[in-house]
Amino acid sequence: MGCSPACKQGTVFTVGTLLLLGGILGGIYWADVADYIYRSQLSLSPSSVGFQMWRETPIPMYLQIYFFNWTNHEDVMAGKAKPRVEQLGPYTYVERHKRVNITWHPENDTVTFQQIREWHFDPSRSSGTQDDQIVSLNVIAATIAEKVKNFKPMIKKLVDVLLRVEESFAVRKSVRELLFEGYSDPLLEVAAELKKITNISIPFDKFGWFYSRNMSATYDGIFNMYTGQQNMSNLGNLYSWNYAHQTSFFEGACGEVYGSTGELMHPLVDDTKLSVFATDLCSTVSLKRSTDMVQKYGIEGAKFEGDGMEFDNGTLNPDVACYSYKDNVMPSGVRDMSKCRYGAPAYVSFPHFLDADPWYINSVDGIKPNRSEHGFVINLEPNTGLPLDVKAQLQINIMLQPIKGIKMYEKVPRVVMPMFFFRQTAELPPDLGSQVKLLLNLSRIGTYTLYGFAGIGALILGIAVLITVRGHWGEDDDTESLITSSDSGSKTVIPTASTGSSEPR
Repeated sequence: MGCSPACKQGTVFTVGTLLLLGGILGGIYWADVADYIYRSQLSLSPSSVGFQMWRETPIPMYLQIYFFNWTNHEDVMAGKAKPRVEQLGPYTYVERHKRVNITWHPENDTVTFQQIREWHFDPSRSSGTQDDQIVSLNVIAATIAEKVKNFKPMIKKLVDVLLRVEESFAVRKSVRELLFEGYSDPLLEVAAELKKITNISIPFDKFGWFYSRNMSATYDGIFNMYTGQQNMSNLGNLYSWNYAHQTSFFEGACGEVYGSTGELMHPLVDDTKLSVFATDLCSTVSLKRSTDMVQKYGIEGAKFEGDGMEFDNGTLNPDVACYSYKDNVMPSGVRDMSKCRYGAPAYVSFPHFLDADPWYINSVDGIKPNRSEHGFVINLEPNTGLPLDVKAQLQINIMLQPIKGIKMYEKVPRVVMPMFFFRQTAELPPDLGSQVKLLLNLSRIGTYTLYGFAGIGALILGIAVLITVRGHWGEDDDTESLITSSDSGSKTVIPTASTGSSEPR
């Protein structure tokens, strides 16, 4: 049974009205719907996409190590020259991160976890092998000497005798020994004996910059971090580290635990600063937002980079004055890490003392800072906080200074010796870039589509009104049609006027 003209008219007007109103309302509210979708997926929950990516980082990461090989240590010890170094490397390692021992705390929107960092040497991306020999300052000897420099002469004399062992001033070790494998040093036994009469404590059986860290779930500590479920602006920000909101290594605001761990950031649309908590520094490094914008896979990103204000001694930036210990205020350009590194006279800076006081650069031959090469830069998509490119790099240095009563240090100059700098790189791969781009365009695509439906509805209603005005929906036929058909043998019957009878014609 066919649809009557009234049925046709009602159907067309209903469809047009639904498309128009549904498209308009959907277009108005779709942005909020899309925002809810991507925020719920970017925040951390057991079922979110963000959690799957965060639990085991899918972005390829590399750790590059550049050593400073010390070429004139004998002349320096004799007081005849300032240190001269040559840069070797990079020695590149593929780096993977995995979060373990995860516990959710919905009552305050946080998650507790530990992380495993895994490194594997990559010869194809390296300049040199792990068997390359590096000459550098003996960190253990420098640490012991630093700890006893203000002790009574009798104790210093004892330490002086104990330090007179082979390779106590400088060491020649392979890359693998200096980094992950570690090496035994007789001075570690000396330190253990001195612990009985001093406060010297070096809790290692070997020395290596990354010794005992590979595949360790405990080395970096215990993190408690906001999930962003209740407040997206908190996503990735640390609540505590090792169950504390304040470390014991720095006073005041400098000892506060804050910032992200560097891999999960909240949306940074209006932020002028990016703060990253580094466990190796026991503190936070803040990067400032640049006016420059970056592009990757058609995605516009915000650039955050380090500058000289971060490692200032408080002269130009009072906010960081608390990173300097009152009895040891250094020229701007380094941060004292001694309390964080078991009393070792360690300092962190940007590579090649970039943005540091000229004193550091002039004290060592072979240092050549270059911003494009040695800058600390993180590029992020600001609406999601997802990293597009990361080039995080810092330099580890050890103080060398004359110490009265310790013979091998009596003639040396006061200089902050560069040991090595590391560069951690990560780049958003093309497949993830496509997904991010789709996610960012979800709101716009949905809005345009829904407004398109509204436009179709308006067009249908316009046509329906025009048809109604012109009366072309079709008319009901109140009389039966008389059909003639020669093929069926039917005949037309004509009534007669006189008799009312009919006859065939």
